[in-house]
Amino acid sequence: MRKFIIIPLFFAFLSCSGPEPGVSLQLASERKETISGLGYRLFFNLPEDPKAPIQASQTIDFRLEKPRQIILDFKDFKEDPAAVALVQVNGKQAKYRFRNEHIVIPRRYFKKGTNTITIDFQAGEQSLNRNEEFLYTLLVPDRARTLFPCFDQPNLKATYTLTLELPAHWEAVSNTPPEQEVLPDAAAQTAHSAAAENAPTRSGRKRITFCPTEPLSTYLFSFVAGQFQLLTETRNGRSISLYHRETDPQKIAQTGIIFDQVFASLEWMEEYTGIPYPFAKYDFIILPGFQYGGMEHTGATLYNDRRMFLGEHPTTGEQLSRMSLIAHETAHMWFGDYVTMAWFDDVWTKEVFANYFAAQMIRPQFPEINHRLNDLRAFYATAYDVDRTAGTNAIKQSLDNLSKAGLIYGNIIYDKAPVVMHMLAEIMGPEAFREGIRTYLHQFAYGNATWEDLISILDRKTPEDLESWSRVWIHSEGMPHIRACMSKDSLVVTQTDPLGRGLLWPQKVTFSLTDGEQTQILTLDLELAEAKAPVTPGMKYILPNTDGLAYGMFLPDSLSLDYILHNLARFEAEETRLSLLMTLYENMLAGNLSGDTLTHALIRYLPAETNNLVRNSALSYIGEATLRYATVKDGLTEAFLLKTAADTAEDKEYRLLAYRTLTGIFTNTLITQQLFEQWDSGKSFDELPFGETEMTSLSYQLMIRLPDKASYIKEKQLERITNLDRRKAYAFIVQAVDPDPAARDAFFQSLLEVENRGTEPWVISALGYLNHFLRQEHALKYICPALAELEEVQRTGDIFFPTSWISACLRGHNSRVAADSVAAFLQEHPGYEPLLKNKILQAADHLSRNLRDSAPLAD
Repeated sequence: MRKFIIIPLFFAFLSCSGPEPGVSLQLASERKETISGLGYRLFFNLPEDPKAPIQASQTIDFRLEKPRQIILDFKDFKEDPAAVALVQVNGKQAKYRFRNEHIVIPRRYFKKGTNTITIDFQAGEQSLNRNEEFLYTLLVPDRARTLFPCFDQPNLKATYTLTLELPAHWEAVSNTPPEQEVLPDAAAQTAHSAAAENAPTRSGRKRITFCPTEPLSTYLFSFVAGQFQLLTETRNGRSISLYHRETDPQKIAQTGIIFDQVFASLEWMEEYTGIPYPFAKYDFIILPGFQYGGMEHTGATLYNDRRMFLGEHPTTGEQLSRMSLIAHETAHMWFGDYVTMAWFDDVWTKEVFANYFAAQMIRPQFPEINHRLNDLRAFYATAYDVDRTAGTNAIKQSLDNLSKAGLIYGNIIYDKAPVVMHMLAEIMGPEAFREGIRTYLHQFAYGNATWEDLISILDRKTPEDLESWSRVWIHSEGMPHIRACMSKDSLVVTQTDPLGRGLLWPQKVTFSLTDGEQTQILTLDLELAEAKAPVTPGMKYILPNTDGLAYGMFLPDSLSLDYILHNLARFEAEETRLSLLMTLYENMLAGNLSGDTLTHALIRYLPAETNNLVRNSALSYIGEATLRYATVKDGLTEAFLLKTAADTAEDKEYRLLAYRTLTGIFTNTLITQQLFEQWDSGKSFDELPFGETEMTSLSYQLMIRLPDKASYIKEKQLERITNLDRRKAYAFIVQAVDPDPAARDAFFQSLLEVENRGTEPWVISALGYLNHFLRQEHALKYICPALAELEEVQRTGDIFFPTSWISACLRGHNSRVAADSVAAFLQEHPGYEPLLKNKILQAADHLSRNLRDSAPLAD
């Protein structure tokens, strides 16, 4: 009875004031109940000029249980009647209203059963990434409505039939293969084409119609068009095409490895799930300046060129990262595309499986790697970066409107969630877990599901109480603080909730106890607030989480902390060394160690370390501690890094990692001159890789430190870069390191205008250099305008842009004034959107930690 009353009231409200901006959960729920059998036929006329408007038309077919008002989402419309030329419903021209990013069509035009809406319109520009020689769509999470009118919600899946008219020399890729291609001066004749689609193509133009898709959510619809190189490989009857714009032969030579990893990932997923690849094709496009690492459009997966085409001497971490990215996007074909979350509050369910299964897929491709170690580095460390802050969030977050969906994304769903999923798989056992996953995929094939649907299936496969487990690990933010002490002949381990809610996180925790010679290993089930285990007499030091599997903030006693500091190299297991290294770093951030103490300890330890993944983490911690937390400026860190980079007896990758760390933090005059001479000659230390990537990055750093040579450095580095796309990127970013403060100020002001933020990775790099630690005093003036612009950045940018924007702005700052600026902004905006406020608190965490005696940034 209550439901019967609410719905009419809701629509009475809509008829007066219209729907709220964005796509509200209320609107989406009502549409899901009444609309079915959805299909789109879309036509876009793509001009070669990236500034010319794109004329488009569409037909939307769907079924209604009864006649009703229809609300279409179209954000970029801006209530300009000229942008929509025609709206017809069931063959008759219809009157409509524009309300808050929606087209509202009255009930009287619709009937029970099948209905058809035809619209001629000018395509929106916000998510149609247009460059001089190519363009691509990127519609996640709610950006389909910025391109064409639609029901932009993930649980109204539809088929899509796309026709593009485009320059004859361009390539075009979409979710499905071409069904028909019409060359210049020819006319298409297809049963479903509108008049614009049937018209003869003009000279120098062609028209491509793609096959209908499988049922897809709006955010997965995609097309790419432009000038690309095409490579196709066929293995075991499956053909996959790669489109790219790379010109460097060394990078193009990597396509063989890339194809190997794509084919291997598809085969692994098919074997694990028992479901053959469920879509028409698997092609992928490697794009310069792409906003993300990758995007899982079926049949047209997008990748960032810098993540896929590596330097001449890639590090182990870079190679693992590329394979992980490919595996991640491939896993999405099943988790996200084949079965899609019903609403974006469950977006984590697609990201967790993509990362969890990616970690499994890379194992056979890199058998020589310690993958437990890589998981620690890739998931735990990055999750802690957010979970330790005042802006942390639960894995599953509430979401009332898709306009905020991009703010759900972050390290917690990408990195903490796979850690938690591993715990779940261990609780259930591998076979029961796999059986549950297969049941889930079969039950919701080409449909939508919630986390509750999945956990209900998994709960039936195990006697464990997964719903109670889920309430803590999935629905609650934060992590346990775990301490241990000796009491008589027992080890006593306690966990506390730092947020004061009394939560308990059930998990197994392993400790190593030692007297300096003998070691005892204990694994405890930490289900309650306290757990005990008997210990061998005489043990003095308690080393936490030595298998690296538990998740939390580990707080050793001072005696044990000091032992770890001085004995890291003594531990044989690589994952033990990295886990303890992470514990040291977290304790430094917590104020239990000084930055100087940690830095000096790691400088002593690193010469004995042999694993490059551990070395990479240690060097990263040295860089962070030196820039943000060290108080003694003795030059020891720079001298150590320089010596390591120059030492031909050391491992080449280790030397490169040390060199890259050095080039991010150097201040010493003699080292600056030495690095300039290396850059100028194009030759670094003997046998040390020194390619375009290293020289480009170093040129920015040198321009900041050598302003009198900035013009020379800029022109010479630009001459060295031959690829057109990378030249454009350099010409944009280099403005941020201009020696003239007025020029930098003007450049920063330009970034506050949305039209100057088109290529987001370039903007983030530039904003980072504008706020470089050596120019942070001058850059203080940028903090308040950058914060003030953040809501607009979120409204107009892609999903990771707000986080990257504010992080790049604050990363180089370390002063009380910077901390006070952020605190003042938050105090002046008490009603600030909570999801966006969390991003600020995450980015500003180092400011409050570095100034522990100042007021906190948030209550």
